[in-house]
Amino acid sequence: MNYESRITKKIKKLANALFIRTSYFVLRDPHGGFTFIELLVVIGVVAILASGVLVAYRAASGGIELKTNAFKVVDVLNLARQRTIASLGSSEYGVHFEANQLVLFKGAAYSAPDPDNIFYALPDTLEIADVSLAGGGFETVFDRITGKTAQSGSLKVRLVSDIGKFKTINILSSGRADISSDTLAPAGTRVSDSRHTHFNYAQDVRSATTLTLNFPGYISQDIAFQDYLDAGKTVFDWSGTILVNGSNQVLRIHTHNLDASSADFSITRDSRYNNEALEISLGGQNLINYAINGAVTQGSSLWASIPVRQ
Repeated sequence: MNYESRITKKIKKLANALFIRTSYFVLRDPHGGFTFIELLVVIGVVAILASGVLVAYRAASGGIELKTNAFKVVDVLNLARQRTIASLGSSEYGVHFEANQLVLFKGAAYSAPDPDNIFYALPDTLEIADVSLAGGGFETVFDRITGKTAQSGSLKVRLVSDIGKFKTINILSSGRADISSDTLAPAGTRVSDSRHTHFNYAQDVRSATTLTLNFPGYISQDIAFQDYLDAGKTVFDWSGTILVNGSNQVLRIHTHNLDASSADFSITRDSRYNNEALEISLGGQNLINYAINGAVTQGSSLWASIPVRQ
């Protein structure tokens, strides 16, 4: 029995118990306290409030389930790309999309009976819809050398009961996948996601040369910043896996906005795949820092803003 069913059962049990006890009280003491009609009104109010709680619970649980499974789709896509870049089994990998599941497959084309297929089912409350990939079809396959894909595009994960509630997943030609940024809700109304952190760096980074990832006590790795800028120098997008102290650290660093005056950075650091402290710097300027447990703090650079969970 799921959580919602347990709540419903307890509310009904409480209402029945309240009805029986109040009826018993009225029968024993017809001249004292509240009238039977007044008690029935109270019970009705309790039932209405309970119904409101259930409606709110369903809405909240649906939103959480939608977000969680959208991230699962992104994780599967990124896993397929990482396996391809690593040339696991000397093969490329891809992801096949169906209405109620996605399949990570080995090879240049999807084959349903292949025993190497890995299936990821969605809950009955969700579905994959509006798959729009370059060249048509329902598969994205990654290139073994570059990690890029010729099947870039987008798809939606949405609620079956309310198709107006969905998450859009974009697959870039670079092979990287992520969830489209939602419009920010009013302060205090959003549930923050510890995997994504945004901050602003109030400097022109278009000529920057080196992004440094320092894992204190272990290694420091330099990334050629210009190699991950697009041709118009309006978007920076790097992701990778770094072996630190025997454990892979999986990161993505990209920008939402980048111009002559500043850059809005977004860092994806999922605690499921990262267990070491990290300091990120650009051109010697410390931008943002992570503790082992994922706690994030503002960098020492005067131009780096306070990090915000997204």
